[in-house]
Amino acid sequence: MTGFGVLVVLLTALYYAFSAQRLIFLGIGLTGVIGMLVGVFVNRPSHRLPWLVLAAANLSFTAGEATQIVFIQFLHEENPFPSAADVFYLATYGLYAVGLLGFVRWRSAGRDRASFIDALILTAGLALLSWIYLIVPSAHVAGLTWLQKAISVAYPLGDILVLAMLLRLLAPRGGKSPALVLLALGTVGLLTSDVLYALILLHGTWHTGTAVELGWAVFYGAWGAAAIHPSMVTLTQPVRWRADTARGRLGLLTLASLIAPAMLLLQDARGVTTNVGVIGAFSAILFALVLYRLAGVAATHRQGVGRERVLRIAVASLGSATDIRDTAAAVRTVLASLLPDDRSHSALLAIREGAVLWLIRVDDGARRAASPETAQAVQELTRSGEARLVSRAELQHDLAAELGGAPSAMVCPLALPDRPEDQTEPDGSAAPSTGALIVAADEQHLIVLQEALVTLTAQTALAIERIALSEEVDRRKSEAYFRTLVQNASDVILILDDDDRIRYASPSADQVLGHPSLEGVRLTDLIAPQDSGSVVHTLAQMRIRDCQGRRDHWRMTRVDHAVIEVEVRCSDLRAEATVGGLVLTLRDVTEQRSLERELTRQAFHDSLTGLANRVLFQDRVSHALTQSQREGTVVGVLFVDIDDFKVVNDIQGHSVGDELLVAVALRLSSTVRASDTAARIGGDEFALLVQDSVTPGDVETFADHVISVFAEPFRLSVGPVSVYASVGIATTEDSIDSVELLTHADLALYAAKTAGKRQWRGYHPVLQSGMAERHQLQESLDSSPVETSFLVLYQPIVVLATGEIAGFEALVRWPHSSRGMVLPEQFITLAEESGQIVPLGAWVLGQAAAEAVRWRQRPGPWRPDAQSSAPYVSVNVSPRQFRDDGFLDTVHHTLELSGIEPSSLILELTETVLMRHDDRIRTVMRDLTDLGIRIAIDDFGTGYSSLSYLREFPISVLKIDKSFIDKLGRSPQQYALVEGIAHLADTLGVKVIAEGVENTTQRELLISMGCPLGQGFLFFRPLPSDQAEALILAPDRRLGVR
Repeated sequence: MTGFGVLVVLLTALYYAFSAQRLIFLGIGLTGVIGMLVGVFVNRPSHRLPWLVLAAANLSFTAGEATQIVFIQFLHEENPFPSAADVFYLATYGLYAVGLLGFVRWRSAGRDRASFIDALILTAGLALLSWIYLIVPSAHVAGLTWLQKAISVAYPLGDILVLAMLLRLLAPRGGKSPALVLLALGTVGLLTSDVLYALILLHGTWHTGTAVELGWAVFYGAWGAAAIHPSMVTLTQPVRWRADTARGRLGLLTLASLIAPAMLLLQDARGVTTNVGVIGAFSAILFALVLYRLAGVAATHRQGVGRERVLRIAVASLGSATDIRDTAAAVRTVLASLLPDDRSHSALLAIREGAVLWLIRVDDGARRAASPETAQAVQELTRSGEARLVSRAELQHDLAAELGGAPSAMVCPLALPDRPEDQTEPDGSAAPSTGALIVAADEQHLIVLQEALVTLTAQTALAIERIALSEEVDRRKSEAYFRTLVQNASDVILILDDDDRIRYASPSADQVLGHPSLEGVRLTDLIAPQDSGSVVHTLAQMRIRDCQGRRDHWRMTRVDHAVIEVEVRCSDLRAEATVGGLVLTLRDVTEQRSLERELTRQAFHDSLTGLANRVLFQDRVSHALTQSQREGTVVGVLFVDIDDFKVVNDIQGHSVGDELLVAVALRLSSTVRASDTAARIGGDEFALLVQDSVTPGDVETFADHVISVFAEPFRLSVGPVSVYASVGIATTEDSIDSVELLTHADLALYAAKTAGKRQWRGYHPVLQSGMAERHQLQESLDSSPVETSFLVLYQPIVVLATGEIAGFEALVRWPHSSRGMVLPEQFITLAEESGQIVPLGAWVLGQAAAEAVRWRQRPGPWRPDAQSSAPYVSVNVSPRQFRDDGFLDTVHHTLELSGIEPSSLILELTETVLMRHDDRIRTVMRDLTDLGIRIAIDDFGTGYSSLSYLREFPISVLKIDKSFIDKLGRSPQQYALVEGIAHLADTLGVKVIAEGVENTTQRELLISMGCPLGQGFLFFRPLPSDQAEALILAPDRRLGVR
């Protein structure tokens, strides 16, 4: 701003130094316009239009100057009149009036008739002088046309218009900001120069470079500086009026009213009587305005008397008030009488009780505790101890919301007149008052009612103090009785105000919640975060509806941050004067709910692993399917089965098996996300629920990860234990409901097991048909009589070196009426699962023993006098059949019924039978060998092979599995392994039979390593009994290579 002023002064000085250069004066005008535009841009007033209109007025005035310069300096016309410059000059006055009127509109909050009348009185008085000395002389100048006279008269009329707007702008009795002072100074400069210019034209000749032009320079500079000054924003804001009328103002109004009589006296003294009619008319106008002003004063006096009467009634009402609601009602009645009915207004009582500031709406008496921010805002508003008029924008947002949409508010501190010492702090600053009465209404009415509101506030403060003292007396009377009722109660009793703050807490709150004092604390601050939202909603519903006896369950936080659970009982006693709030009875049910949850957990979780059980897993799957249908995601279910878990359980014992299940559960739990579910749904069978997958490929990738987590051994009490798993996958891509999803996963798991374990398989529709076929095969197996439905074939076991038949292995087949020949791998497992393997195995044993006896009874090279012996028969015994309690009796019965020599019978057992180290197995095997029956280990090397079996059990024969024989010619390591087994078995006196010999290379290698016996397609496929009999009755029992 300083730079702008220096620039204007410099340009003015240059102009007077070179007065012939009119362009310099034009520069002063443009500088003023630019200054106003810059000020509007920088200061950003709330309403820019008045400033922009004034800038346009200055620009128009400058345009008139420029036009005048063109006519004089370039067109060489001497003071042309009228000209185009007059158009710009006269337009300036209209723009000035509009701009100043805009300021008047925004600075006046309402209809200020007194200021309007005052401005009219001053304008009328000064207009009389302009009429006599400027307008009338200009209209009677000789030699002028009517247009020239009209334009000459228009200039002083424009000045009068601008003067009227200025006086109206200055009329409100508020403070004068620097911008307003500069604006007034510039306008005075404009009017002064205009008047002097008009007088010079009437009485002499005008020429540039005179002091008259200084007023216009001041006008340009002052208005530009007014826009640049930061206070310019206050010119479009309502002013803070003073209710009294200053003496200086009264003096000006008096002088303005006496101008007309003074003019008459002056003319009488000079002996000249002109314009008497005009002076008389102006006198009448001034007289009427003064009378109207006096009538306003009288009306104001009558309103004051009425307010005093209302206040006397208010004093009586407040004196009889018994509580805050009555006090609010009395204040409401008074405000309704003081403020016009057509004006929206509201009021708020802010009352401090200890550390809490209560906000009470006067309209309905509702109260709530103020937030710390609101309390601080009220304290700042009342710190001065005097009533303050503030705009809505100056109010804290909570206060503004409570007071509605009124534009202004009067803040009156609730200060007791007989306690002045409470109003100052030790440092001399104002102390926080006990509260405030805040009235929101139209600003003009608040100004008029300020004194009345101050008086009302003082009486309200007395009433509140009296009520507080009365309530304290009543409280102390009932306190002892009330304490007796609740001090020994184990339940916590709380009384809540409308804003959910605790007004009272029983002594048991200290024991239950750990808080010695809860008064003033918001209940939601004690609620656990996860329940706070529902508690707020519940409390709101309690106040809306009848909640007598309503029960609820909340989680609350103790002072030591421990979370407890309480059962809540609510009673709405807000209508009871002695209570006036919601009564909550809290009972600590933490232990009870903990027990209930534990029982629920046990019902839906596996007791050993802690994972979800089948019931909970199925429920989770149902919910996941509902969510996936809504969100368009893929849900996957994985069935995980531990391969050969029964082996570990049998070998290491059930306790180690349980350890393994727990370890597997922990490892699977670590693989799933928080949104997924791991469950144990059977003995060694687990299930995983995978949600929110984008494609089925995501589920398959997860299945790969599940398989990989079994790569590392599990650390158990007996040491590292390695197990693997088979996984079946099903997704919502091929399943429509939870039942189908679980069924498909089970089918996929079966497919993974069948495919060789240690892998995963996904569901395909063909598995459904496969399972149906398996089910049909099971039903057909169950309905097939053993004696008539099955067939026993015999595969020769030969001496590898000579090709001589040493024996036969009995192999069962199932010639099905519709399926053809069903192989053992297709029905033996079904027979194991159903238990039918026991009678089937007994029948095969009986058939094989009977055939062996029949062969012996036929004439042949093995007669007693011959050197060759009859071939033996080897029969497979399944693990379930061997563990059957009647197995030993079945063998005894077979020996007796068939008459076979026990030495001609070999029973083949799988390794899984031997893995269970119990006395019963050893006893059965010892009894069998005592009978002369030999024991063979079948498929040696496919399971948990251990050469210690050869030492611990009475094993006579060791059959090497075909998988070892297949790689003999291709793998030196495999050759060395088989050779080592053969040599060790020979050392221990155990015969070795190689299974699956299919070519001469394998035969020669086996012979070279000392393996004596073998069987396989190189020699013969399994044969019916008659072909086997024909083979052994042949003169030469050596088979050679087929």
